[in-house]
Amino acid sequence: METSSRRTRDKGMLTIFAILSVKCMQINAFHHPYSSWFFVSTTSPSRVAPLRQRSPQLCLSSSPGNEVIGTKKKTLYSIESLLDDGDIDGALLELKRLEGGEEGPSNVGEVAAAAYHTVIEACCAGGHVQDQGRKKGENGINTRKVDLIDVAEDLLQSMNNATAHAYETVISGYARRGKWSDALQKLVLMEEEFRPIGRNKSKSDEQSVPSLNVYQAVLVACARAGQYDNVTSLLTKMRRRGVRPNVYTYNSLLNVCAKDKETRWKEALSLLSQCQREPGIDPDLVTYTTAMRACIRGRRSDKAIEIFRVVKDMGIELDVYCYTTAMDACAKGKMWKTALSILREMKEKGIEPNEVTYGVAVAACGNGGRWEKALELLDQMREMNMKINTITYNAAVSALAKA
Repeated sequence: METSSRRTRDKGMLTIFAILSVKCMQINAFHHPYSSWFFVSTTSPSRVAPLRQRSPQLCLSSSPGNEVIGTKKKTLYSIESLLDDGDIDGALLELKRLEGGEEGPSNVGEVAAAAYHTVIEACCAGGHVQDQGRKKGENGINTRKVDLIDVAEDLLQSMNNATAHAYETVISGYARRGKWSDALQKLVLMEEEFRPIGRNKSKSDEQSVPSLNVYQAVLVACARAGQYDNVTSLLTKMRRRGVRPNVYTYNSLLNVCAKDKETRWKEALSLLSQCQREPGIDPDLVTYTTAMRACIRGRRSDKAIEIFRVVKDMGIELDVYCYTTAMDACAKGKMWKTALSILREMKEKGIEPNEVTYGVAVAACGNGGRWEKALELLDQMREMNMKINTITYNAAVSALAKA
């Protein structure tokens, strides 16, 4: 009886809560601009699709002093609704109308800034749209495409008092597109606009320094473009401004080195050295393993094995990925004995090798011409019902060819 009564009570409370929620949503409400992100569908010009639904954040007061603010916030809600419907052109028109409205209380400017943030975020996360100008091709259709990041840049320039959030959104947008030079230039302008506390009293708010996230975005963009001189100088500059890189910053840069088409093992070792010297930062297993990958890609298996031995001496607990990376270095460096030794060590420490681990072990034996060991490893894989791919078979065949 008590359980049944409790269920009835809970059901009644949920019903009341649902009714109150609906009533609150019927009042003029607006959504906080920072809670939403967008992307642009390149198959449909000027269309923006929402990544997630928004939820009401605030119910507006109907007092006489809030009439102008209420109108502004209704326009903000209209802008977000247009973006939800994929109409970025309509959102830009609403934003222009918002700025052209009558002056109201002081926090009307905050509503206008929120509207700018919403549209700038949508543009920076989007792709390209057809040019809205008069120039058309022979078929009467606009032929020139415009990157929405350029629209976001124009909006940033048109803000009466550009905010740190608007700057960082545009900078991150440039960085994601690989436009490292534009991102770096805009970051320099932001550093001048928002000086550290003590140098410019008018900008002594909490966002006077660009955040670590925006620095990381520009660093990665520069690294992907091979601009490692700019990476080094930017790391130095951000330290001077009191923004210290963390282990994720270095792991991200090392990952770029490991995936670069060019050989970046020297840059990777330099970044690893900086990470080890950085106050308050302890490189983790991902840091060392990623540096090993960069060395392997640069055909410096000896350097990768050196890093592996250093990690073992430090007492860091290794995982299957680190062991497999070390064995891959052995395979490419024709060190089949070391590869098999690492494989035995894994098993002794209770770390189960996977298909990739056995695959690189077979490759190491294949490169060393040890066909007996290669076939033995294949038999072990079959006994454990592991999937053997074509690359592993080819490595075994290579070993047989060298016999």
